[in-house]
Amino acid sequence: MSEQPGNPRDRLREDLDFVRSAVRRGEDDRGFALLYFLWAAVIAVGFALPDFAPTHALPFWIVAALAGGLFSWWYGARRQTADGVRDARTGRRHGWHWMLSGVAIGLVMVMGLSGALDPRQMATLLLLTVGLSYALAGVHLHPPMLPAGLIMLASAGAMLWLRLPYVWTSTGLAVGAALVAAGIGASRRR
Repeated sequence: MSEQPGNPRDRLREDLDFVRSAVRRGEDDRGFALLYFLWAAVIAVGFALPDFAPTHALPFWIVAALAGGLFSWWYGARRQTADGVRDARTGRRHGWHWMLSGVAIGLVMVMGLSGALDPRQMATLLLLTVGLSYALAGVHLHPPMLPAGLIMLASAGAMLWLRLPYVWTSTGLAVGAALVAAGIGASRRR
């Protein structure tokens, strides 16, 4: 007996194929290439500012972090819906991770702006906090973020003991390269 198009069995098979592919996409979530590329650019520019235009660094980061964070949230939710992967539990985990990271970063900024930390200490502590956020995101959310986090953590450690020229620019380029590589991997994975 041949099955006609529009047959309930065909529709069921298509529905199951859709669910199966959505589950596979959600199992090994590498993130979205556009977001890796966005943050690679933001970090490369933002990390170069302390070396070349220090007075613009803080305003840049306030605007770029907020706008980039909101765009990342919107784009990630939109793409997951388009991909057929809508997992509220994972979304909450991502939301809590980045919201708490933002709170920690904000507290470090308040400490620096209030005078509790000198600017160099504030900058190093910010790098440590962001590096930890990325590294933990690499462990718990998107594995390709781990190298960028480890680079930031290593750079924060180096800044404590070494006075290297253009250390911020070098760190930004290294982190940017790690995020570009992650973006290329994510685009191939999808």
